[in-house]
Amino acid sequence: MQVVLPLPPDLNQKYQGMALANESLMLSNKYDEAREGFMEMNNLLLREQPPNGRYHKGYPLHQIGMTLILSGKAQEALLYFILAYIEDLLSKEEGLEDEADDLPASKNLRGVYKVQEEHLKEFKKIVKQKKKEGKIIQDPNDIFNLMAKGRQANEVAEPREVPDVGAEKRKPGKFESDWNKRVFIGGSYNKHLLEINHIRKTCKYLRFDPVVAFEFETPDGKVHHHALMLLHECCKAVFEVTEHVGQLMEIERLRDYEVKPLIVCQKKAHLSEMLEALLQSQNYVVQRYNSPEELEHLVKEFLIQPE
Repeated sequence: MQVVLPLPPDLNQKYQGMALANESLMLSNKYDEAREGFMEMNNLLLREQPPNGRYHKGYPLHQIGMTLILSGKAQEALLYFILAYIEDLLSKEEGLEDEADDLPASKNLRGVYKVQEEHLKEFKKIVKQKKKEGKIIQDPNDIFNLMAKGRQANEVAEPREVPDVGAEKRKPGKFESDWNKRVFIGGSYNKHLLEINHIRKTCKYLRFDPVVAFEFETPDGKVHHHALMLLHECCKAVFEVTEHVGQLMEIERLRDYEVKPLIVCQKKAHLSEMLEALLQSQNYVVQRYNSPEELEHLVKEFLIQPE
């Protein structure tokens, strides 16, 4: 059985400060610097763990994966999503490992990479066995290496898809598509990459040009400026607002820019009062969904409406 310990106050304060700084770097599209910071966080927890217990390291491992995938390095990111998933499994109480399947790492492995269930079950099986043996596994790499036996992450997980998000940075203002085919996609790329990618793929399937901010070259300090510039270049927009990540500024400009929006969020999500007030003032109705299929239906219905 794994013993997950709370961080001591001094260590927790340092850890939270590092997390805040690294999240700010991610929001500024400084992915290389953020990745180094999240690696430092992971190494800090590995070093500070007591011999008879462990600290949960799923967050920095997952965020390392996010910085890589947003940099167009989806193949490299796969390993860190696997390690984050193993870490989630290790941190769950014995018998409750299935709860890890609802966390971000699992969702990215299953939904974005389409990793086959049998491979994830194998990781779960090994983790359960180690817990039964009473062994405390402090580094998820130990579990990965037991299954990998020298193979690379893609050979172990055998993903059926490797996302191409951010693979090649686009230049703002240089579109090959017509204006009425451009769809701005806004939302939390960090926590809802699965949903953002699903919206993106649906747009492509219907021959629309998905305009996703992190796929475009952005000068330092100009993230919001460039997001608004990209929004202005589009005919329609889809905003996934389950997570509040600064969409207010963009949603406020929809009327000024004459951009037709679809606002979506997960069925159980609680929206902030500020967002609720803004949507109400603009007479925008939030469409809620319960599954990727429902999200796809909403996006398709929105895009095929006549102008």
